[in-house]
Amino acid sequence: MHIKNKFAVLFVFTMVLLLVSSSTAFAAASPEPTNKTIKREIKMGLKASQEIEKEMPRVLDPAKEARLAMIAGKLTPYMGRELSYDVRIVSMDEFNAFSLPGGITYITTKMLDSLQNDAEIAAVLAHEFVHADRAHALIQSARNNRLSIITIAGIIAAAQGAGPGAAIAAGAMQTAMMNSYSIDLEKEADARGIDALRKAGYNPTAMLVLMEKMKMETLKHKSYADPGIMQTHPEDKERINAAIKYMKDNGIEVQRKKIVKNLKIMVTPVSGDIKLTIDGTNIVSLPYSKKAQDFLDGFKSRLDKTIELELAPYDIYVNSKNGAEILIIRGKRALSSSELLPNMPRMMEIRDRINKAIIDARSRNPLTDYFQ
Repeated sequence: MHIKNKFAVLFVFTMVLLLVSSSTAFAAASPEPTNKTIKREIKMGLKASQEIEKEMPRVLDPAKEARLAMIAGKLTPYMGRELSYDVRIVSMDEFNAFSLPGGITYITTKMLDSLQNDAEIAAVLAHEFVHADRAHALIQSARNNRLSIITIAGIIAAAQGAGPGAAIAAGAMQTAMMNSYSIDLEKEADARGIDALRKAGYNPTAMLVLMEKMKMETLKHKSYADPGIMQTHPEDKERINAAIKYMKDNGIEVQRKKIVKNLKIMVTPVSGDIKLTIDGTNIVSLPYSKKAQDFLDGFKSRLDKTIELELAPYDIYVNSKNGAEILIIRGKRALSSSELLPNMPRMMEIRDRINKAIIDARSRNPLTDYFQ
């Protein structure tokens, strides 16, 4: 993600000095990174982190660090290489995260405090871990310098000082810290990150929600430039669409409601009545009885399984058959008029109330395109 220019200049200068003084050449990345370079990548990242933390104060919060370590520990088994996936918090009032070669990943206090749940944090970490795992910084640096991977490998392997190899590796460090990745590398980080989220037991839709949240942050703070996980280049829509297609092609359902904590369905006794609400919007209210409780609990269970933010208006409708009305949601029966208890609203009114609750929830997430 975005790092202020003065920091980027400092980091690149620092990496050139480190490479000049080092007798170990930094090996080149390739489309399939090799395990042979891991020790050198980790060493490079550790040296760079020392300079980073001189400029951006590290936050040593045991509880938050333990939470990040727990989430990282669930993701790292699904990375291709065993890097040093150490997650660190820095005090910075920007919605930001970035990773270094070798796996060290930084997340700012602003970003960490803005994420609602572990799934969103996992999406950030998965995306950044993939950048490190796939050595995207070096691949991008090779492209920026118009060199082939084979050529850059030879240059870096031969470099023992401040020659072209050092300059290329320093450029790779700048790429890592500025996250100025090409759209195909971003898509790869998104797709592989989605896979890691799913395998680790997190809702993969968190990656989409994170992209959309980054778009919102960018609109709030137009002075931001190239936030890494959702860059402000014109391809942001392309990335979101590619992620949605990847999920659908792999049989992963898009379900934003649990990530953004919307469409929460509750059955609650209130002053002698019992109500079914969606995000506080009343759907059905009945005088309290055991029969009313059982009915609303059953209706809630069906709504929980069918109601999603992504529903199109035509996904919720009332069908008439043999004199009965049936509420259909996503092709499934949610309620039949034969089940209605006395004093309940008509089926069309129930449908309209559900639709209103969904529309209200969407209004709280205005940049999301729900009907892909």
